[in-house]
Amino acid sequence: MEELLRNAWTGWLNYSKSGQFGGVLLLAMIAVWMLRLGKERQRDLTIFVTIMTCFCIFPVSAALLMTWQTRFYDYQWIWTMVPVTGMIACGVTLLLEWIWNGAWSRRQKQIATALILLALLLSGRMSDLQGSVRDLTKERREIAAVLREVHPEGEGLITLWAPKEVIAQARSLDPGIELLYGRNMWQGHLNAYSYDTYDQERRDLYVWMIMIGRYGTLDVPVAIDLDVVGERLEAGTQLNGLSMVKKALNLGVDKILLPGNMSEEALNALRSELSANVNKVGEYWLVTIPEGVFWED
Repeated sequence: MEELLRNAWTGWLNYSKSGQFGGVLLLAMIAVWMLRLGKERQRDLTIFVTIMTCFCIFPVSAALLMTWQTRFYDYQWIWTMVPVTGMIACGVTLLLEWIWNGAWSRRQKQIATALILLALLLSGRMSDLQGSVRDLTKERREIAAVLREVHPEGEGLITLWAPKEVIAQARSLDPGIELLYGRNMWQGHLNAYSYDTYDQERRDLYVWMIMIGRYGTLDVPVAIDLDVVGERLEAGTQLNGLSMVKKALNLGVDKILLPGNMSEEALNALRSELSANVNKVGEYWLVTIPEGVFWED
């Protein structure tokens, strides 16, 4: 429940920071209520949307709604219970009706109508789709270039362990790459129809990979603010880097990508302790171990 409350507390800000329809919804409801617009059926719609919107915005009620929809789902999914576009359409229609029936000049009515429609067009959708696609395309191009070096054409199937931004893209870019875990490690709603979960060993490997991206060292503490599905080690627990790498190798990993901020001391430890080959690939360090070696942890 604590996790649900935390997600609900920050949910509205995350939901509305990149899109405008949430704000337009609130403006439509305010206009309808303050100007006393609409007839009985339209007032019923306004009451329902207002109540459900309040439930979705206030953290305690939002957390209860998330529990009702099962904790697999992220915060934004509770907004499926609010007819956002329906209320916006209703509010804009009633507002335009009020304007055109008012004692405004024809030119004023035309300008007001044009401004309202322009505001709707500029609102777009609930996310900055163009910006997201642009950033994603750039990220995909960079990751694709890295993967071409990690897994050259003609090389057989490999198992890769890498930071989550690479894992999120790897399978769609190169089907010849297998992974220790997928996006459902940190995106709980992807497990909604699955009864299988990752074992603790793989969750610890995921946590370690995240933490070395912050510290650049092999031995790292576990943080409390990680997105991971299932149980994790207690915050403050230390994870030993060499032990984590050995566990990954024993799980069948062929190649490892480490964040580019790894210290020279950490890279030298991999070379000396594990006889690893370490090379810079893009913004990452590619670590490979001689074949046929089974590591005892």
